[in-house]
Amino acid sequence: MPLIAPRFARGITVVVICSLGMFAFLPIASSGVGASTVVRAVVYLLVIFALQLFYFNRAGDSARSPVGYAALAVQAYVSFVPLSEFGDPWLPMPLLLAATTLLVLPRVIAWVAVTAIIAIVVSKQWLLTGSWLDVAYLSVGFVGVTLYLYGLTRLGGLIADLHQARAELGKVAVARERTRFARDLHDLLGLSLAAIGPKGAIARRELRTDPERSRRELGEILAVARHALADVRLIASGYREMSLHEESRTVESLLAASNVDVRMELNHGELPVHLRSLIVSVLRAGVANVLDHTGVARCEIVLRQVGRTVTLDIIDDGMTGMCPLTPDADSGLENVVERVTALGGELVVGPDPDGRFGLHLTIPVSREHGDAKAEPDHQVEQIPRFASLFATGLMNVVFAGMALAALLHLLYLTRDAVVLTVSGLCMAGLAALQLLYVSKPGTRFTSPTRYLVIAAQAAMVYVPALLFPHAWISVPGMLAGTCLLVLRPVAAWIGFVAVVVSVPFAQADFHVDALSIAYNVGATMTTGLVTYGLTLMARSVWELRAARRTLAEAAVAEERMRFARDLHDLLGLSLSAITLKTELTQRLMKADPDRAATELMEIVEISRLALTDVRLVASGYRDLSLNEESRSAESVLAAADVDVRMDLHYGELPVEVRTVLATVLREGVTNVLRHSRGARCEITVRQHDNMVELEIVNDGVGVGDSGPGSGSGIRNLSDRVATVGGRLTAGLDSDGSFRLRALVPA
Repeated sequence: MPLIAPRFARGITVVVICSLGMFAFLPIASSGVGASTVVRAVVYLLVIFALQLFYFNRAGDSARSPVGYAALAVQAYVSFVPLSEFGDPWLPMPLLLAATTLLVLPRVIAWVAVTAIIAIVVSKQWLLTGSWLDVAYLSVGFVGVTLYLYGLTRLGGLIADLHQARAELGKVAVARERTRFARDLHDLLGLSLAAIGPKGAIARRELRTDPERSRRELGEILAVARHALADVRLIASGYREMSLHEESRTVESLLAASNVDVRMELNHGELPVHLRSLIVSVLRAGVANVLDHTGVARCEIVLRQVGRTVTLDIIDDGMTGMCPLTPDADSGLENVVERVTALGGELVVGPDPDGRFGLHLTIPVSREHGDAKAEPDHQVEQIPRFASLFATGLMNVVFAGMALAALLHLLYLTRDAVVLTVSGLCMAGLAALQLLYVSKPGTRFTSPTRYLVIAAQAAMVYVPALLFPHAWISVPGMLAGTCLLVLRPVAAWIGFVAVVVSVPFAQADFHVDALSIAYNVGATMTTGLVTYGLTLMARSVWELRAARRTLAEAAVAEERMRFARDLHDLLGLSLSAITLKTELTQRLMKADPDRAATELMEIVEISRLALTDVRLVASGYRDLSLNEESRSAESVLAAADVDVRMDLHYGELPVEVRTVLATVLREGVTNVLRHSRGARCEITVRQHDNMVELEIVNDGVGVGDSGPGSGSGIRNLSDRVATVGGRLTAGLDSDGSFRLRALVPA
């Protein structure tokens, strides 16, 4: 419907313009003037119609050009000059000029010009009739028609712009989601990976002097690596609902393993999920900061809740030469400052009066923030918000104007207080039902409801006709528009026609001339179409805004999948390698201390690379080097006692192809390490003409790992390879070995 609505609105505009032309032409033609006068009227009308229908109604923003200004000048001439010749019947023509002026001229100038046009028309009406009622009726009708002619055209352009820009919100949402990923990666994995480096250094230093201490450190590294792998899965699946008690035990264990004397005090009530997650992030970042600095012997962690305020203090005695946190500091603490501020809290980091390093968090307990979703982007939401306000405001003004114009017209027929009161109440009820229910965006009609609405409006339209047949003045056009809005297509148009046809029948018994009946029929039809068109446009804006959010949610979901895939592909091998090398080092401590020391150095280096990968995953795809990944895979497989044979023959490859092949190599080696019990692995990369082939063959596939779809990693790789036009296969060979093969265009 959103794209159909602008086209339908243009159709309604054509009908309205033709109706106004009919209202002007019929009185002139039936007034007994000469044929030449009628011909001149036809020529003037054709010029107005040509400009309005074939230029202004299609040009949109391009009408604001020298050609548009010239066309506006021509329309002004044929709108005002014939007034002196044709008089009162020609007064509707400046209505079209006013609507066009709003479309063509700059906003301030346009409204000044429209005010001037209204003043001229009203003055002309006063000179012709000298009636204040005529002036009031013309003014209200003039403003209403001008607004809905301008509004239908303007809303059509806004809906088209909104449809074209519907993906913008998705882009912004994805950017925010990437920021959240980066923050959660640093908050959750930063502590784990930051702890591995110092522990590896301690284990290597104590390898010969204190083997038992070195063994404990290796055990802690192994536990941290496994914990980090679990965190990777949790981050990829969404926000983690963190337990303060579990995390406090974890950080207490980490600090104790680093020979830090810990005093932990937790005293709080039930906290919202988003607040628990934030406090755990601050706790982890604060403890990571403690572990990053040497010379810390004691650390106090105190969490208290007093009323609706929670405080967290992390204080240590390793403050030598340290500086307070600055906005440019590369610290996990900086990553949580924005989240704390968004929830109305404060995070202070720096030395306390005793010279100790302290982290002090103060945050109010509030459930209003829910999961602390990001505020909408004001620039991206500017057009849809303006379109929504414009559509709603336009409906309010136009429908209220219709009701007021009907009441003013009633004064032409009667001054009876009872008639005026009853008719006024019916008109007010009709307009209120239209605005607050029928035309309200998002309203859904069930079968009983739709008929009740039509019955209620029909009563308010036709009851005055039964009570005061000489002064029937309710607006049947609103009922006609409601039929189009709430009924199914065939029934809707039958109802619309029935309401329009009821107008001449209702007036048949009163001595009303044919011209007045034609006028009333045309006004009813026009009002019904305008009611339908404005409501349709408002609903289209509402649906497009909802669709934009749906598209944004879909884009975020796709980004989550990409993020989960990259976490698996890039960090899986690093963390698995740390686990394997730690287990290998534990076995080599007595048998080969020198090699154990070498492995420990590699563990520290891999942990640093993993931290780099954390940043790369959050910021986008990584430009991987196939040569570097080949060397890394060979080293990791050798550390796992797998005999590796590498055969690499390829030329210069595009970045996308190189990155995909390096990722396939990483994931393939990860699967060998995780799911295989083999002793040999062959890795070959060959380039044939315009194709590059990567094969990974190993001889120890476990049960359940024998298909190309086994494991989310293989499924992810199939998607990655397909994006560059390649194909991935995985399965058992006849000799029982497992073969992973990627064929990609070079």
